[in-house]
Amino acid sequence: MSVQKSAILLRYYRTSAGFLFLTALSAAVLFGMRVFGIFAYSSFHIALVHLGILGAFTLGMMGLYLRIFYSLESVVIQDWIVKAIHIVLSLGVLVLILGFGFSSWPILVIGVLGVYYAGFWWAFQYLRWYLQAEKADRKGVLLFGGLATLALIVSLLLGGYLLHGFLTNSVPQNMRLAHIHAGLVGWASLGLLGIGVALRGGDSPVTGSVKSLQGSAWIWFAGAVILIAFFAVWKLSLVLVAGAIVLLGFIGYGYSMPKVGKLATQAPSGGSAARKLLPFILIGFLGLFLTILLGFDMAANYPSGRVGAHRLLGVGGWLLLTFLMSLLSEIPQRANDLLEALGGLGEVSPPAPGLVRAGWIGLTVSLLVALAGSFTSQVILFIGVFLLSLITAFLAGYLVVAYRVPVPRVTTAARE
Repeated sequence: MSVQKSAILLRYYRTSAGFLFLTALSAAVLFGMRVFGIFAYSSFHIALVHLGILGAFTLGMMGLYLRIFYSLESVVIQDWIVKAIHIVLSLGVLVLILGFGFSSWPILVIGVLGVYYAGFWWAFQYLRWYLQAEKADRKGVLLFGGLATLALIVSLLLGGYLLHGFLTNSVPQNMRLAHIHAGLVGWASLGLLGIGVALRGGDSPVTGSVKSLQGSAWIWFAGAVILIAFFAVWKLSLVLVAGAIVLLGFIGYGYSMPKVGKLATQAPSGGSAARKLLPFILIGFLGLFLTILLGFDMAANYPSGRVGAHRLLGVGGWLLLTFLMSLLSEIPQRANDLLEALGGLGEVSPPAPGLVRAGWIGLTVSLLVALAGSFTSQVILFIGVFLLSLITAFLAGYLVVAYRVPVPRVTTAARE
């Protein structure tokens, strides 16, 4: 991989980790204050959610799929386009957060326009690259990413619809839930499921030779679409049907993963690194399974279902741990790719096993404390979320600082 491509990927990843650091640090401050009964800036949670999902997660997910497209010789990617998307989305998210923080219509509009421009541009480019790929390469990981990108478009459109309601304090609950689930069940979860395939099996699963895997992607997507639609028309009793379809997609995905592992093309060192991160994967998928089950409880008993536990397991268990695992795996590899492309200027080591072990243990314990608090005491819940945020901030900050590879100014020929 060229210097330019390696540098672009590392830029996406480190910017994502930087946004994750800001999100986690802000959450630690907010929930640390709440432990002591200080609820100032309580409305900032909306800004915090968008900082994490749009800034940290979306940029990171774009980088992860960009890396897969880079591995396909049939796909031609113009570097200036992915650089521009990175810059516009990063600036758009920062302006959007300011707009939420100050509840300012003009600032919000500018931020939304930036996010929309980058998001729709990414979706258009993803479709172009997808069609350039060989047919055999479209049925695996890239199928998950393509369906996730469609959900991203729906989430962006619903977010724009809700914008006026936020400023007038009249956000309809049905559309808010539709927006949230389009982003988290559609874009975030489908995207992560695809990246899980890529990390599990190396480059081979990109060919999509596991038919049950393709089926699980379509089933999950169908469940997400039905879920969003039922929330939008406020048919909560029918949400149970959508949840059952999503659960079926999850089971199909789990059934497919051992077959994916048999196709793995990872080097021994890559497999060793993956094993070190296995606890992140196991806890994450356990969190996803429990999140789906709690979704049935919420739909059947709304609004008295276990909303707190559902959110904690979905965001803190599934999305956070699985996404952190992806960054911990990818960032060191891409940093070494860049060093190699620069002429073998050295090598960086993956995170130390002790750091990884302490990270997943700390995150798991914090998540369990928060879950216990959601059933027993608000103070315990705040303590658990505070610890979860603090550990996440440390890991994200470590990734930003430890894997910075300065790219010297070289000629165009040298870059290639």
